[in-house]
Amino acid sequence: MTSRERVRAVLAHEIPDRIPNGLGGCETEGLHIVAYDTLQKILGVERKPPRLDTFMTNAVFEEPVIGKMEGDILLLASLNMCGSEIRGEDIESQWKEQTLWGRTFSVPVRERFTERDDGVTVWESCGGAICPAGSYFFDFPGYTDLLAEFKVPDPDGFHPRDTIDERSLRRLEETAKRLYEETEFSLCLGECITDLQVAPGGMVGSMVLMKEEPDVMREFLDKCADAGLKQIKLLDQAVGKYVDILSVAHDLGDNRGVTIGAELWRDIYKDAYMKFFKGWRKRTKMRVNLHSCGSVSEILPDLIECGLEVLNPVQTSAAGMSPERLKEKFGKDLVFWGGAYNPQLIPTDASYDEVFEAVKQNVKLLGEGGGYIFAGVHNLPATLPESHIRAMLDAWRAVRDYSLR
Repeated sequence: MTSRERVRAVLAHEIPDRIPNGLGGCETEGLHIVAYDTLQKILGVERKPPRLDTFMTNAVFEEPVIGKMEGDILLLASLNMCGSEIRGEDIESQWKEQTLWGRTFSVPVRERFTERDDGVTVWESCGGAICPAGSYFFDFPGYTDLLAEFKVPDPDGFHPRDTIDERSLRRLEETAKRLYEETEFSLCLGECITDLQVAPGGMVGSMVLMKEEPDVMREFLDKCADAGLKQIKLLDQAVGKYVDILSVAHDLGDNRGVTIGAELWRDIYKDAYMKFFKGWRKRTKMRVNLHSCGSVSEILPDLIECGLEVLNPVQTSAAGMSPERLKEKFGKDLVFWGGAYNPQLIPTDASYDEVFEAVKQNVKLLGEGGGYIFAGVHNLPATLPESHIRAMLDAWRAVRDYSLR
């Protein structure tokens, strides 16, 4: 089977020749750019300064790397980078070299970084995000601000982005067509549409809104669903015949369960997701891929009812999210993407053999009967040891072939 045939079989809940390798295939199943640099070394490919993709400082997986690691999914485009446009075509003039963490990387030309004398790096073009000395991630101002005074926002003045400019659509179409015709990879379109993550008043403010003015919150969500569906129609016309998967994100859970509680989620969000996912599946054949961190097992029946098809990153350390339980309860309805290597459960000093056995067990459980795409749990960190990357890939290779089961 080709990579494209393999992934399409999994998405159709058919058993392919082997478990697809989806590492790097979407924004939330990749590697920090430092760890990606290590991957290039392991694979023996010529070093190319890794390209920075999204505020999470993960890397763009290039075609030679995907091919050498026997990957199956190529991330076509992303609108998730701070201040950066949709990407896809390989235009070197859009990138510049930048020194971060003592290494040379590539970043979009419009991104600006400043390194202070105290070792702190400031991402100037991304709201002044701060990477403390000795850290590999940026802290974003405002994310931890507490609610000073809650005011009910006016949904009449809320107009979420509901279009994609023609230039970006045509550029994306050209890239998708080239990759579809010149490679055998399955294509996944990144998080480039309006989704239901809207949080009027910030994280805390939106939670207050759900309790005090639930109809106002529902109106915000309804507008987001309408906007996203308009964009899906445009994307389907441009790339729908080339792309297998389209991604959105909404972190609904934490380690304990659904963050706002399952009942409140059903009361506030379920109708919006029903409209969004059902409308999505009427407008395009691109599969619904939802990224949600944490424990979402309690509302997975609801999301499946709404039309969810693929779930990532499969946070196996969260309550109710063990591979055994997920596969038993939801394996007939969902494709799981991720879950193989969980940095919350595997310490950095674990041996090669310990990592190999842990990953092999997870891949066997999640891959049983099909419906599984191999990757880690979210973007794996910069501190990922070289031996862990080797063990992770070796474990997948050891159990990937269905013909040997």
